[in-house]
Amino acid sequence: MMKETAYGHRIAAAILIGGRSSRMGHPKEDIVIPEDGRTFLDRICDEIDKCYGECLQGRYLSVRKGQKKSRDGYSAAEDKYDDIGPLGGLISVLMKAREDGYDAVLLLACDMIYYGSSEIKIICQNYEGQDIIFARTEGRYIQPLASIYSVNILPVAEDLVKKGNYRLRDLAEGTDSVGYFDSECSEAYINVNTVSDQSLYCDSLQK
Repeated sequence: MMKETAYGHRIAAAILIGGRSSRMGHPKEDIVIPEDGRTFLDRICDEIDKCYGECLQGRYLSVRKGQKKSRDGYSAAEDKYDDIGPLGGLISVLMKAREDGYDAVLLLACDMIYYGSSEIKIICQNYEGQDIIFARTEGRYIQPLASIYSVNILPVAEDLVKKGNYRLRDLAEGTDSVGYFDSECSEAYINVNTVSDQSLYCDSLQK
């Protein structure tokens, strides 16, 4: 029987790697960070792994249909829907997490190379079973790709797809309880989307 963590809920982490990376021109998960030696995917997985068994009990890779990518200890969740962005990945991950007995999923983008284990632990500490707990940065800017989603919101997510609305933040409109985690580290939520972003942000990792 699966045990709850000391944090009180069974939470899994999922990394989105099913995007086409059109702006980067190369699969983001395979990009090597200068001077670090790890890929984008390896870096964020290493941070997740630090929390595994403590505040996280499951680990997933959200992949598009036919995408062959794996990492030891991570289960693949293949997209149910094609080309609808992160919402499609979230739905597939939540379906698998529900089957595996988890309560909720922390959804992360693989290009958040500044995001670390400390942020994971703090947002998990703030999770009290809400349908969603959105991370917010300075100015109360919502970060849907670093937030926790309950498996109970699957019907709401599926309904958004039927309406042709693929915005993660709009999930809040159909849920009963939404919480917020106000981060004190805005830098952790930077997304590296282009080659110029890579040069700017990756070089600063070693400074």
